[in-house]
Amino acid sequence: MNQSQKTMLMMLGLLAVAGAFGGYAYFGVFKKDQASERRVEHELRLFAPQKLDERQADGGSPPAEFTHLTVTTGGHVTTLERRGNREWWIVSPVVAKADKLVVDGITSQLQTAKFKATLEEDPDAATLQKYGLDAPAFVVVATAQVGAQDRTVKIIGGIENTFDGSVYVRRNDEKPVFTAEGGVRFMLAKQLFDLRDKNPFAVDEAKVQRLAVKSGANEYEVVRLNDKQWNLVRPAAEPADSAALSAIIAGTSQERAQAFPDDSPAQRKALGFDAPLIDARLTLTGDKVVHLRVTRQAPDGGEEAFYGLREDDDGAVLAKLGSNVTQYDRPPSDLRDKTVLRFRRELVTKIVFHDPAGEEVVVQKDSVDASADAWRVVAPRPGKAKVFKVTGALWTLGSFKALVNGEEKPKDWGRYGLDAKAKFIALYGQDGAELARLVIGKEVIGKPVTFYVRGTRDQVLESEGSRFGELPFALGDVLDEPGADAGPAVTSP
Repeated sequence: MNQSQKTMLMMLGLLAVAGAFGGYAYFGVFKKDQASERRVEHELRLFAPQKLDERQADGGSPPAEFTHLTVTTGGHVTTLERRGNREWWIVSPVVAKADKLVVDGITSQLQTAKFKATLEEDPDAATLQKYGLDAPAFVVVATAQVGAQDRTVKIIGGIENTFDGSVYVRRNDEKPVFTAEGGVRFMLAKQLFDLRDKNPFAVDEAKVQRLAVKSGANEYEVVRLNDKQWNLVRPAAEPADSAALSAIIAGTSQERAQAFPDDSPAQRKALGFDAPLIDARLTLTGDKVVHLRVTRQAPDGGEEAFYGLREDDDGAVLAKLGSNVTQYDRPPSDLRDKTVLRFRRELVTKIVFHDPAGEEVVVQKDSVDASADAWRVVAPRPGKAKVFKVTGALWTLGSFKALVNGEEKPKDWGRYGLDAKAKFIALYGQDGAELARLVIGKEVIGKPVTFYVRGTRDQVLESEGSRFGELPFALGDVLDEPGADAGPAVTSP
């Protein structure tokens, strides 16, 4: 064996030794430390429903769903459970819907919060008293379902460490005393009021099919036609203002409870629910009925207070509420549709722009299926129409809102300038039937840029007129042709 071969063998030997050391360092130290860190990380969480490295048949981590909570704070115990519809309900000491955000905050804190440090491994009675764990400030017992198994944790909270705001805690029957961030105490130490749903008058507006309201001054009933339209059925049958109704329902739904008085027949009578300020019945999809009542109490020298009572298939809730809970008490006139013209733009195939001081301009297309480019001028002389002018006019007509509802079925339309001599726009469908007509009358005295108009309803309305200039009453406004408004084009020398 020559010198080169000896050198090569030595190098191979050194490489083998280095590889052995590297393998030991990686598998014997690094991987072992990594597994140890993962185990410690897992054990430091307040509650880890899934066991370390627990997997389902498909290899994924099994989902955990919380099903029960018992929260004890200040000696008061509140028990909650998740029902079949996956909503959280308080079942003791009262039966009431729970505040989803608060409950989700508790379950999230249990799974994500970690112990900061271990203070005492084996504390005696005096040590537990020192940290306030002999008479805990709060105790949370939570049960989560993992697969077919129920797993439970118990977190016991003591006093606050005034130095850094942390809290002393223990877990289950484990002996050690830990410290945790102050947010743990804030999220877990909840009382009954904290855990109750604070929006007792909340309803899903999309599910409301009928609303009937009676108050001391007003009474009305509305019914839903489709996703976007409502009709008044009492005191008169007419279109309703869908936006106003949505705002009323949403605004009342958001009113938060300030307190939950004990509910009893005597309490209801004392608060005036035998003769309420507002009585509203909402019929939801599936013929479910929600009955809402509001009373107002103004004791001598005391502050005015409003109380609400909700009754439905889930039971009854009595709450003290703010003044916004009175939004259902509206005059029917406020709920009338403010839209001047009600029509469907896609059904219009002919538009007549009539100005007594000028020419009558008529634009038309052959069918409802024809594209917007098919609009053409047919009078006073034929030609291609400016598509953006026609479509813009339809959008403008559909968006006009009444500022004031005036006289209904007046004997003299002429006093408002709304007679046969008035400027108007008429819309027609494919069958030649008139779909809608906007009549523009005189300017309202004392209200600049406000005009009397007549639309779908047989009523005088006042409407803001600044957008009337967008309507093409002159041929040159709508005819897509050079010099249409001023005769033949002039060529300069």
